[in-house]
Amino acid sequence: MKTHTHNTMSRRRFLAGCGKMTGIGAMSSILSLKMTNKLFAARTAGSITDYKGLVCLFMYGGNDSFSMLAPGAEDYSNYLDTRGILGIPQADMHQIFDGGQDYHLSSSLEGVKDLFDAGDLSLVANIGTLIQPTTLAEYNSGSVSLPYGRFSHNDQIEQWQTSISLSKTTPFAGTGWAGRMIDILNDAANNNATTSVSLSPYGANTSQIGKITSPFNTYKGVDSLDLYDTDSLVKGGMDATLEMQYASVLHAHHNYIREDALEQSALLEYIEENTTIDAIFPDSNLGDQLLQVAKYIKSQGPEALNANRQTFFVGQGGFDTHGGGIETHNALMATVNAALSAFNAAMKEIGYHDRVVTYTASDFGRTLVPNSVGSDHGWGGNQMVMGGPVNGGKVFGSYPTILTDTSTDVGRGRQLPTTSVDEFYGSLAYWFGVENNSEMESVVPNIRNFWTSGSTDIPITGLFG
Repeated sequence: MKTHTHNTMSRRRFLAGCGKMTGIGAMSSILSLKMTNKLFAARTAGSITDYKGLVCLFMYGGNDSFSMLAPGAEDYSNYLDTRGILGIPQADMHQIFDGGQDYHLSSSLEGVKDLFDAGDLSLVANIGTLIQPTTLAEYNSGSVSLPYGRFSHNDQIEQWQTSISLSKTTPFAGTGWAGRMIDILNDAANNNATTSVSLSPYGANTSQIGKITSPFNTYKGVDSLDLYDTDSLVKGGMDATLEMQYASVLHAHHNYIREDALEQSALLEYIEENTTIDAIFPDSNLGDQLLQVAKYIKSQGPEALNANRQTFFVGQGGFDTHGGGIETHNALMATVNAALSAFNAAMKEIGYHDRVVTYTASDFGRTLVPNSVGSDHGWGGNQMVMGGPVNGGKVFGSYPTILTDTSTDVGRGRQLPTTSVDEFYGSLAYWFGVENNSEMESVVPNIRNFWTSGSTDIPITGLFG
């Protein structure tokens, strides 16, 4: 790899818009002519010196999360009656306790139960997209604003990843909540980082896109340099392009990004191939993604990634369980269970357990009332939050009554959320280092409908110990 030096800009600024490279034909897709973060600095450079990592596990399709977290023994017969063919016998579930209140985890979540009991994981009940706190009467009367595209995959995925539910046309359109968070903190925390600090083993997502930062796509590992290293024609063409001198500042900047992309790809590929994690990860796509994240997190310090704030995005598809019965969902839960258990063990192994938080998200919950073989699109659902900073062994929020015609049922057991995505992300962002002032309003634009400016009591009270 040809070496070069630049005196005015650090390398991480140029990877804001770069994706994964698989050859010259893909080169144009990794180029993004972003303004440098120096022009938008919101914090004093280098003022954040501790490390924090935030990992999103997105369950694409809409997780049937009331099979993931079912009610306690007292209400279990109601659960079985309402869920019908999707009901799991109580004896097959894993009972957990938050103080005197019991719940049941999916029969496939034995490892998650262990994490819960050990204080490494908690759950948040009935989260969903909202504009403001909303009652069933307000929902039925149409007297309050409601999120657009309810029960729609594309719209709800977008809102979960952007934390914008009022309109698609806002000043923040096209950006994600985690990307805007890195926009704010990047100079303070990552001024000397050697790669993008928003890494996505899953691939493309909106969550990590900011106004001046974008995720680096590391789907199935960074093998971006294979053609460059093995094909003399590709290498010769690339080197010739990189060595050209351009009169245009724009062309020169464009070429700089190309060169820097190669260097960063090489570094990430080296980390993936040479970093050792002893924890045993499952042989699954999700397991592979979280193993990548573990290697990236381990590779901190000036000699490697040198970042103090990082976000990671992993994902698992298959959750749109209109068909397949409970067996399909149980298999998906088993995949999540094994991957989360391994990742938690890896964080303890490498000494980052108290500095990394992993949370789950999904399009929406699903109907409590089944169709003939599965469940349909819902609204509110349950999520997991894992890591040393989390106040573990808790079920936060208001777990609904698993019956129809309740104060949270908007039809067929679709749950009107009692905790908003905005409250969830506001709590996570505050832990990550975003101040509850105009910074928070840039990350979670609708937050003032749920959280008073300047308050230090996070919306999901007690989530972090």
